Amino acid sequence: MREATVTTDTTRKTLSREVLVKALRKWGLLIGLILLTLVFGLTARNFLTVRNVSNILRQGTIIGIMAVGMSFAMIVGDFDLSFASLAGLLNVIAILFINRGASPVLVFSLTLCIGIFWGIANGILVVKVGIHAFIATLATMTIARGIIYWITRGKTLYGPYPESLTVIGRGNILYDTVPIATIIFVVVAIVAYILANHTKVGRYFYSVGGNPLAARYSGIKVDLYRMAGIAASSFCAAVAAMILTSKLTSAPPDAGEGYLMSVIPVVFLGTTFLKPGVVNIGGTVVATILMAVIENGLIMLNVPFYFKYMIQGAIIILAIASITGGGKKKLGGPSML
Repeated sequence: MREATVTTDTTRKTLSREVLVKALRKWGLLIGLILLTLVFGLTARNFLTVRNVSNILRQGTIIGIMAVGMSFAMIVGDFDLSFASLAGLLNVIAILFINRGASPVLVFSLTLCIGIFWGIANGILVVKVGIHAFIATLATMTIARGIIYWITRGKTLYGPYPESLTVIGRGNILYDTVPIATIIFVVVAIVAYILANHTKVGRYFYSVGGNPLAARYSGIKVDLYRMAGIAASSFCAAVAAMILTSKLTSAPPDAGEGYLMSVIPVVFLGTTFLKPGVVNIGGTVVATILMAVIENGLIMLNVPFYFKYMIQGAIIILAIASITGGGKKKLGGPSML
């Protein structure tokens, strides 16, 4: 009888431990965000002020929008390395036209159109031509950088610009506390979340990324959804480029380059939230806020900037390690062969 009781207690403890581990894997990212916010709030002066919270929200906006787009590319089992350079190129093109008297509305419409076209071109290279996503988008990334330096000659583009240009990049609402750029990010995130999780299209995206052969046999147009996922990444890069242009009102030749290694850790880190091992929009959004909090907190504590890159690299390793579970699982993406 005593042995049966001991066995029952052991089983209960094991089950409790498993439940706790599952809960931590599912909600650990959010818990980490809350704890980090408390730590920085206690150690960094003015961290929790309205002004600084507004800065954190603005800081994560461009990265968050790009990360949402990148998430769709990864959901369908592909990847995109060109989004950051595309944003830089679109920033250069936008400033070039605006400095010559074009309306910001017209220029931003052109920016979105170019972003969609770029995404379709990437999709054709990957899906129709059959070039691996890493190689194809590495090539288009290099092309974008070449065009940037061709246009700018390696110099930052300045010039007269209308005051209306700065509205979405620098403007605030609600008593000057909530950045307009953040509102755009929230809208993009909500639309993406609903599309990915509550529509038939979203289910097809995940089906294509999970098992493209089975999806094809089920009647899903695999090529179309793969191209749509890649195009979504470029479209979101174009939206982010609009905000970047409005924020900078200039076009440095390297404006987009820094975002590549900021967005990738965010997307991978987001796979540890809600659906461990699965790219998901909710995780991407929480990871975006977490990274913005870390960066802002380190700045307020006067930590040297290069620690940011060390942390980003460590986050990628930890995120992938927690997902793969020592090689038992594989994060999606097509084989290089």
